[in-house]
Amino acid sequence: MISYKSKFFYLATSVAIVVFTVNPLTLQVLRENPLILMVSHYSLYFAGILAGFSLFRFSKILVIPAVIPPILFHLPYFFVESGVNLSWTFVDYASMILGGLLLGGTLKQIGNVIKGALFVLYMIGDTTLGVLLILGYPVYSPPDVPFSPYTVSQLVEVSYLMFGIMNAILFGVLGYTLRKLLN
Repeated sequence: MISYKSKFFYLATSVAIVVFTVNPLTLQVLRENPLILMVSHYSLYFAGILAGFSLFRFSKILVIPAVIPPILFHLPYFFVESGVNLSWTFVDYASMILGGLLLGGTLKQIGNVIKGALFVLYMIGDTTLGVLLILGYPVYSPPDVPFSPYTVSQLVEVSYLMFGIMNAILFGVLGYTLRKLLN
């Protein structure tokens, strides 16, 4: 059981991440920089996971809708639309937080096999997207998404960020797993 002090810490951290991510400065540069949009996806989903993990216990079936927002808003059309249209940005951001809340609230109910499968699918999805972006495929830029203001070179930077975050998460998971095995 999580103590009230820890719950408060997780909730305060989640709120701080949301406030840091959703502000006029970051919203203003979304149209110019897809890196900010990708960082906001990671940070808001993580903020939701922290809050959901500490505050809720949901049925494990809710893991399915929990993963829909990051999948949906990483599809080229929705990703770019979120970066250029403020209304879509707020739908995107709200769904990332909600998806994170749902995932965080189910983490204690789902087994290690499901956790492992989700982790592997996340790594496969982000790796595939990262490789496509590094190779210069115009997945998120014209001509594939005609209204996209993002260039292929900007999206290569996004792929480097994705690989950096994936490696950090991978090392965190491996460290956690190794520590559990050694105890």
